[in-house]
Amino acid sequence: MPVGRSRTHTYDDEAFRIAYEKVLAKWPADREALTVATPFGATRVNACGPRDAPPLLLLPGGGSATSVSWYAQAADLARVRRVHAPDLIGAPGLGAPAGDRHPRTVADLVGWVDALLDGLGAEAADVGGHSYGAWIALHHALRSPPGCAACSSWTRPGASPGTRRRTCSTPCRCCCGPRRAASAPSCGGRPGERPWIRTGSTSRRRPPASRQPGR
Repeated sequence: MPVGRSRTHTYDDEAFRIAYEKVLAKWPADREALTVATPFGATRVNACGPRDAPPLLLLPGGGSATSVSWYAQAADLARVRRVHAPDLIGAPGLGAPAGDRHPRTVADLVGWVDALLDGLGAEAADVGGHSYGAWIALHHALRSPPGCAACSSWTRPGASPGTRRRTCSTPCRCCCGPRRAASAPSCGGRPGERPWIRTGSTSRRRPPASRQPGR
């Protein structure tokens, strides 16, 4: 590449949506696509499981991960939980971030999670995540009233929830139980099966977003 010239990237919205829907098709058949308004824009949330079951909010990792990356766990968790998996605001996904306001601090991210829970009618939800999503879940738990909710963290930073072995920072009451939570294997999926990568490869062509807090 000639000195002084930068590589230009174009975002293929259609390719991203096709890849997103392809992975979402691996979710349970009763899945729902929801849109929740927050101070930072509209957030896409994929939901499944009994409506009267205890709510569980699952946050994806940062970078190119989206809510659909929970495809390997959604069905098992939805047997006993109402699963809500949002796309991170300002990251790849099908939401519509506000043009004039972006989450720039930890407090902003905690406020975004609170707005999601309010919009979903799931104020007492447990919150879990992997990688960057686990980091957000932890800060949300630290700022919540004592005894308000539980926080679980899956995988080491950078690992995909659909393909890697995971550990929980606290017992995963959702499907593993306290004895298995210390080293719980994937709840589905096969080694080498990585359809979520396709959403990542297309999402990397998005115009660069503002730096995520804590990263």
